[in-house]
This record gives sequence, structure tokens and C-alpha cells, in this order.
Amino acid sequence: MKDYKVAIAQINPTVGDIKNNFKKIVKYIKQVNKKADLIIFPELSLSGYPPEDLVLRESFLEEILIHINKIKNLSITLDIAIIFGAPLKKNKEVRNAAIYFYKEEKKIISKVNLPNYGVFDEKRVFASGKKYDCIQHKNLRLGILICEDMWTKQIPKNLMKNGVDLFLSINASPYDSEKDYQRKKVAKYVAKICNASLVYVNQVGGQDELVFDGGSFCINPPDKVLNQFNSWKEEIQIININIKDKQKIIKDKHIKTQKPSLELNTWNALVLGLKDYVHKNSFKKVILGLSGGIDSALSATIAVDALGRDRVIGLLMPSKYSSKGSIDDAKKLAKLLNIKTELIKINKIHDTYIKILRKNINTNILNLTEENLQSRIRGVLLMAYSNNYSYLLLSTGNKSEMSVGYSTIYGDMNGGFNVLKDIYKSQVYSLSKWRNKQKNHAFLGPLGEVIPENSISKEPSAELSLNQKDTDSLPPYKTLDSILYNLIEKELSIDDLVK
Repeated sequence: MKDYKVAIAQINPTVGDIKNNFKKIVKYIKQVNKKADLIIFPELSLSGYPPEDLVLRESFLEEILIHINKIKNLSITLDIAIIFGAPLKKNKEVRNAAIYFYKEEKKIISKVNLPNYGVFDEKRVFASGKKYDCIQHKNLRLGILICEDMWTKQIPKNLMKNGVDLFLSINASPYDSEKDYQRKKVAKYVAKICNASLVYVNQVGGQDELVFDGGSFCINPPDKVLNQFNSWKEEIQIININIKDKQKIIKDKHIKTQKPSLELNTWNALVLGLKDYVHKNSFKKVILGLSGGIDSALSATIAVDALGRDRVIGLLMPSKYSSKGSIDDAKKLAKLLNIKTELIKINKIHDTYIKILRKNINTNILNLTEENLQSRIRGVLLMAYSNNYSYLLLSTGNKSEMSVGYSTIYGDMNGGFNVLKDIYKSQVYSLSKWRNKQKNHAFLGPLGEVIPENSISKEPSAELSLNQKDTDSLPPYKTLDSILYNLIEKELSIDDLVK
């Protein structure tokens, strides 16, 4: 008997854009019709993930249902089974559903285990599904796992008792630096204890504060990883299942992709996150302040890599405390990236503010007040450009600064998107050094050095007062980042951290 063929569609949907998500799904279905027996898409691929409060709107669910029926009508005319994800209302409750169509046949499976931790908020908008059985298609019994359901023993073991031949895990799993290892660890466990192969398909793309890396893969029991997909881009593969044997095994005929380094994965996440935010929200260009410092330099480089030099604009706004070296560094960065810049000196604006305040504040003006005035002046100018030209304003504060409040509200915190919001200061330095060494890459920015060496090597300073250094207010970033990492990522208590 011939092999059973599964098309795995790792796609980049947009939350709420039902029509274009539908078009994307249909395009891939038609592309592999008669070439594969089945095509699978990620979790909630019709609505995009995470849909959040959209699924509480009747009009949204009605439009989803219209497009589900369109896919159903299409499937009747084709020779391929289809599995995709969508929110679906049943008995006044909305479910996170996997929908199966083949000719006139239809099956609905609802997600049982709803994650409600970290970035997940599913229990608030979805109702949990009930225990379900395998789907029989041709000579295979298919066990569908919707994301979190793979991470629990209950659902896979029930499907094993039901005679599963092949697990199909559909996911919208956001990226973090340890996630690929964790996914594969859990998938290997399921394949091993159930003695069945597993296909894992994941969403790819940026969606607001989240970014999805794709990285779909297959597992043959007990723990062999096959057909590793590329991360960070849409991709479709057709895999073959040998159904001659008693145990149905995935045939490995694809070249495995090389595992990206941590720096490359991080860079891809930052680039794709910004690129998709700009694209999905219909911005044409971005603007950011260039101080000559490392944070704005890295943010501008990521923006050029994501969007191209013609869509990135830098605004230089030196004050009387800005060193000549910093102004030169900002200009050099712009030249290396070949981006358009504009220069506005804020000395006179700052002096005017101070004069007004001295007339109205009865006590002495604090140094902190004067320092933050400069940042707020810059924020006002940047927002004016953003408003006037409909540019997306990028703020440039890193995670270390944001975590300890070393930033100015209504000043450098102004912006619609912060590229470095989840990047510690020590990572800012390591990523900058890494990017300058890239002689061959697929990004839109120039090869080689793009961030001036002086921006990397000089002591970090906000330059809001004479000879100011970050270490005047903060521990060295290496020490600070170690503290923050253990507090935030590892969730240590203060006592454990001290020990």
C-alpha cells in the first residue's frame, strides 16, 4: 500500500484578519491537493493567535463560521483532508477548536487544557473541551493534540488507548530561548510512552508583544527528531508515513536544518517581531531618536534589518550635555546604515522650560527635574514627527532599564513599539558585537560593521547632566542583569537571591 502523505503548513496568520488568513489557508490547501492525503495548520490559524477578546464578539464568531463553511464546501470538491484551528461557539460557550474536513465528513475537537500563565489567558475567553477519540482517515487513526494538550499525560494516553497511529499536534507556541528544547522534550515523551509518531506544527510570525518561531518538526518513537522546519519563516513540507508496518513510521527524506545560535535566534525574533508589527498595523516607516548610545544604535540596526533603510528615520536631538563623541557616533551609525536623519538641537527649548519653571517653582529645581525635561522634550519632538507623518515611533529602552525605572515617563518611554523590551543591557552589548561580525546574512541591512565601535566600548550614559554615567545610579550592568534575571526569569525570592 502506498505511503500516507501529510502536508505540514507552518504559516503566519494575523489576529483578526479572517479573510486573509482564509486566503492563505486555501492557497496552501490547493497547492498540495492530490499531492498529500492530509494538510494540517497551526492552532487557531483562521483567527490568528492570541485572539483574546475578539472571540467574545458575536460578529467575529459569525464571520469565523462563514469562512469555516467556505473551507467545508471547498473540501467536498477536493481529494485532501484538512485540519485547521478556529474559535467555535457551542452551547453558548466558545471553544478553541481543531476542525477536520474530508469530503462530507466533519469532526470538531475542542482543546481540553487551557493555559492561564505567563502570556496565556485562555481560561478567560474559552471553555474547556471534553475527552475525545481518534479520527479515522483512510488507513490511519489520527490523534489530534491542540498545543497544551500535548503537555499533559491524560489526552495522549486516552488517544493511545483508542488506537492512535499518528499524533498531530497543532500549536501557537511563542518563542523563548528555551522553548525549542522544551517542546521536543515533551513531544519525545509522548511518542515514547504511546509508541506512536508525532507531527508538530507551529505558527510563525510576530503578533503585538509576542513572536512565534515556527520550528515545526516530527518525532519517530522513541525520540528521533525528523523533518526539522526552518524557524522564522513560512514553510510547507510533505512527509511520508509508511503504513505497511504495524507501527506507522515517518520516513525521513528531508535535509535537517542547522540549529541556529542563541544570538541568531534572538536577532530573528527581534527582526520578525518588529517587521510583522509594522506590516500588520499598516505603518509605512518608523522613526527613533539617535543619541549615539548603544541602545538606539541597536534598535536602529534591527529596524533596518527588518524593514530596509528607506523605511527607517533617525532624529538627532543633542543638548548642551551631549558630547561631541556621541553626536559623531550617531552620525556614523546613520552613515553605516545609510538611513535618513534630521538634526534638532534642543538647547534653546530646554532653556525656555527652565526659565518658565524658575518663575513658577518656589524651591530650587532639582537635578532630576532638569534631566528629565531633556528626555521629555525629545519625546515630544519624536511624537510630533510620528503624528505628522504617521510613522511608528520606536522607543529604545532595554529590559534592565525598564525593570528598575531608569527611564523617563513621557520621555524616552514614548513610542508605539519597543524593540529591546525583553533584552537585558548585557545582551544589548553581546548582540551588537555579534551583528557587527555578520558577513553573510538574509536581513535587509548592510553586511559587517553597522554599529560604531565607540558606541559599544564607551561607558554607558544617558548624558542628561555633565559627566553623567549610568553607574552613578545603578550597579554595573553585569551585576544588575544577574540580579534581574534571577528575579524575573527564575522567579527567585529575595532571600534565595541573596544566598
